[in-house]
Amino acid sequence: MNILWICTDQQRMDTLGCYGNTLVHTPNLDRLSSLGVRFTNTYSQCPVCAPSRGSFLTGRYPRTCGVRQNGQDIDDRAVLLPRLLKEHGYFCGLSGKLHLSSCHDSVCKTMERRIDDGYDYFKWSHHPAPFQGTNWPMNEYSMWLAGQGMDYITPDRKDCRFVQNGMPEEYHQTTWCTNQALQFMESAERYGRPWFFSLNYFDPHHPFDPPEEYLEPYLDRLSDIPLPDYEQGEYKNKPVFQEIDHNGAYDTPGLFAYDDMSEYDHRMIRAAYYAMIDLIDHQVGRLLQWLEEKNRLQDTMIIFTSDHYYRQEHKKDRYGGD
Repeated sequence: MNILWICTDQQRMDTLGCYGNTLVHTPNLDRLSSLGVRFTNTYSQCPVCAPSRGSFLTGRYPRTCGVRQNGQDIDDRAVLLPRLLKEHGYFCGLSGKLHLSSCHDSVCKTMERRIDDGYDYFKWSHHPAPFQGTNWPMNEYSMWLAGQGMDYITPDRKDCRFVQNGMPEEYHQTTWCTNQALQFMESAERYGRPWFFSLNYFDPHHPFDPPEEYLEPYLDRLSDIPLPDYEQGEYKNKPVFQEIDHNGAYDTPGLFAYDDMSEYDHRMIRAAYYAMIDLIDHQVGRLLQWLEEKNRLQDTMIIFTSDHYYRQEHKKDRYGGD
C-alpha cells in the first residue's frame, strides 16, 4: 500500500461537512469520510504542535520522545515512522511543516534541525512569511515564490484587522504543498516504488489569510456563522491558562484577545478559517483526482488528520441538529 498522510495545523473537528458543519464547503474530505473510517472519539495527546507531531511520528508520549513543548528538540535517538518505512523499501517524502525541533530563526538560522527522519524528498516550509519577516533561507516555499518573482504579501483587510487577504490560490502555500506531493507521487509512479508522503499544510493555523476569492462567498452570510460558545466570565471557574488565552494567544497579551473583538470580528475570523479549510479541501480533490487517473486510489491508504484539534461538547446546538 502507498500511504498519503495529510495533516493540517490546528483544525477543529467540527469544521468539516462530514462532522455536521453546514457552512463549510468540503465535498472531497466528506467523500473520503464516506469511503473510509471516520473517527469520532480520538483525542490529541498534546494540544500543542511540536509535542503532538513528535508523538504521532514516534508512537510515544511527548515526555518520552523529548518534545514536551514547542521550542524543544526531539531526541536524536528517536525512530520515526518514515524511517521505519524507508528501511522496508518505501520512498518517503514531505512537503510543508515538520516541527519536531525548535523552530525559530533566532535558533535555527537556515532551516529546522533534522534527525535521521527517513525522508528522501524534503520540501520544508514551516510557515509562509515575507522575506523581511521571520523566515529561513531554506524555506522551500519562499524560495519558490522568489523564483516566480514574488514575495509573500498578505495585506490587512479594511473591514477587520484580524483577517488578511492571502496569496492567490495559484501562489498559496497550501497549493504549493499539494504541487510538491503530486510531483513526488509522479516520480514514485515512474520508478515503481511504494511510497509514503507526509503532506503538512500550515493552514488553517493563523494568521487568518485565505485567498480573497475563497473568503468572498462567506461575506454575504456572516450572520449565519455562530459566535464563540462563550459566556461572560466563565473562565473564572477554569484553569488559569484559559484566562491567559482569553486575554491573548500564546501568552501574548492583546494577540487575538477575545474582548478586543466585536461580534463582526469573531464572525470574520471564523469565515476566514472556514475559507482556508475550503482551499485545503479543493487541493485534496486534486490529489484524489490524480490517484483515480493513475488507478492508485484502491491501493493507497489516505489518512487525514490535524496535529492538534479541538472537540467541544457544545452548550447549545450550532448547526441545527439534535
